[in-house]
Amino acid sequence: MQAITENTSKYFKAPREKVIFYRCAVVYIFALYIMPQYFGIPNPIFDLTAVRIMIIVLLGLIVCDYGRFRSFNSLFLKEKAAIALLPYLFVLAYTMFFRADINAFLNPFIEILEMFLMVYVIKDSLGTDKVIKMVTAFIYALVILGIIEFFIKVSPFSFMVNLEGVYTGVFIRGGHYRVMSNCVHSLGYGLLLTTAMPFSGYDVKNGEYNILRRPLLLIGIIVNIFMTGSRSTLGIMFFELFLMFVISEKKYLKNNTLILTACVVSFALFTFLAQKTSIGNYILLQLTSVIDSIFDTKLAENFGSSSTSMSSSTAYRHYLYNIFSVSWLNPIVGIGRKRSFHAMVNGVLIRSVDNFYIAEYIRYAYPGMIAYIFFLLFMLGSMLRDIFITKSSLIKALFVGAFCYVMHLTVVDSLQTLKYLYVLFAIYICCDKEKKLPEVEETSLYRGKRKSKYARK
Repeated sequence: MQAITENTSKYFKAPREKVIFYRCAVVYIFALYIMPQYFGIPNPIFDLTAVRIMIIVLLGLIVCDYGRFRSFNSLFLKEKAAIALLPYLFVLAYTMFFRADINAFLNPFIEILEMFLMVYVIKDSLGTDKVIKMVTAFIYALVILGIIEFFIKVSPFSFMVNLEGVYTGVFIRGGHYRVMSNCVHSLGYGLLLTTAMPFSGYDVKNGEYNILRRPLLLIGIIVNIFMTGSRSTLGIMFFELFLMFVISEKKYLKNNTLILTACVVSFALFTFLAQKTSIGNYILLQLTSVIDSIFDTKLAENFGSSSTSMSSSTAYRHYLYNIFSVSWLNPIVGIGRKRSFHAMVNGVLIRSVDNFYIAEYIRYAYPGMIAYIFFLLFMLGSMLRDIFITKSSLIKALFVGAFCYVMHLTVVDSLQTLKYLYVLFAIYICCDKEKKLPEVEETSLYRGKRKSKYARK
């Protein structure tokens, strides 16, 4: 999809208002993707993070222009994604009312608003291609900063802290520093990287997908995932790599198979030779931890992991499902966001809920959890349908990132990273969805029959 501003004649300069809006849109996406939640203007009622400031700026520009205001409002009336969100918004509203908790509505609503603002600026000013290039550049920056962070043992973004109670500090597990980048937790950075990985293979110019389109970026993302120290992210990464290989164009299959096989063999050989070094031990620790989590083995003990902590972590995640049977939780009205969940469940103290969907049940009860799962299934189902209709490589890439992120939420909470999922949804909503017609035979008096390429409807 091409941006509206690209259709203007080269002999006429865009009005000043369009230029201002365009620049604010660029800053908004930069703030959305790069700026940490703990940077902004402190406020006793409502902290103004960098993203919230840009939301206010963009909404101000939209409200002050009648045409923009009508166009933005029409998004909520015409987009099916907005209709799919109505049940969830209704639950947010009555939870806010019954629990006297404005944040129960405001926090998720702002995240939803971020998605629709993203949709608007893509359609009005930037276009999908430019946004994809911007996001890819931001991922490059985060990957480089992640490697720097690993060596300096503190996030470069931590020097920007000016909002109290958001930055969670340094994370170390088993003596190893865990990279967290611009997120509030290393697990959050893992979620970010899950949505970022498919961008490494999409070719904007040719509209093709190839897992090895940007090998340095792909390697950088993989390295950063290892440095997060997150077993769940690492497990999701391998599955995501497989999906990225599958959706790559068939003409790259032979070349990709040879290169990836050589890379896997080289990686295995390097790890074997370096197993006595700190880096080799760390790699083996991460890999065996994933295997232990899946097959309930104890291989990671050979590389310094505590079997007790591993088993307790796995058991803890399974035990979380007992929260559904807690009698004092109202199944219709959740506790909202004003109160944190910290209670004894069947004799076990639950301090944190490492499962987004169970956390949604606590916050918004069954109606909220079901309504949000319905929205996610609607978006993923729409993507899957359009993949078969359009054969679009872009939609395939967006689906892989979104699907793996949604799967990842079964073992971690969202940790303020839903906006990265919404970036994928926004690009999907705005991208080209023209149907491809099947191949048809064309006859010629001079050349006989031949097959034409896919046509556009």
